Amino acid sequence: MTTTDTKNYFYKLLNGKTSLWVVFWFWFIFITFLIEVFFETIFMDSVYAQNKDSYVELFIYVVITIYAIGIFLTIFRTANKYKGFKLWSFLSKVLVTINLFFSINFFIEVSKFYFYDDYNLVKEIESFKEQLPIQVDMNTALVDIYKDEHIIHYKYQLNEVHLEDENLKNKFKKQIQDSLCEDPSSLDLLKRDYTLDYIYMDEKDNEILNIKTDKKICGNSIYDLDILNDVLKKQGRI
Repeated sequence: MTTTDTKNYFYKLLNGKTSLWVVFWFWFIFITFLIEVFFETIFMDSVYAQNKDSYVELFIYVVITIYAIGIFLTIFRTANKYKGFKLWSFLSKVLVTINLFFSINFFIEVSKFYFYDDYNLVKEIESFKEQLPIQVDMNTALVDIYKDEHIIHYKYQLNEVHLEDENLKNKFKKQIQDSLCEDPSSLDLLKRDYTLDYIYMDEKDNEILNIKTDKKICGNSIYDLDILNDVLKKQGRI
């Protein structure tokens, strides 16, 4: 096939002047399958694809979405000119529309992962909420968790725990904040300027104590491990 023939073929293809059977089964089903198999099972296992900073996965879904839009338009143009069995024309439109819907949806989800910093955190919170309530110890149960802007709220229910004494409350508060300032997962959130809000309720759902912790409370010591790792990297030890 010459260059001119190739140009003529793709001109006819894009303008819906070729066989609907060929466009649907080859250019839609077969080519879409090849693209997704290549990207999902081969390319996504590469080192580059595992690195968020490389934007490889985003590029992959850009390609898939562009092709989905292109084949959607091509199928519709071809189906509109199809003179055969009308049901076949209708089904081809339905299937390519479903494919476009999922392609755009996946692209949006991947885009959020790259450009919406809170995306993974929101997903983790949603997943965690499905496991609630969680019994922390004999007297404490985590009953709710939710995010409001840059504050993550943890709601606990206390059973047979009495914190009326102010000294006891202050001691309990210090223990909680000290533990948060030492816990790696909590530290990661604090370094990202999140505030951790621990709300403690009694058996009747009355608030007993509210403990808010941010990175200022933990002090500069939260960066000690980062500084140590940076020194070790410079020395070639890690």
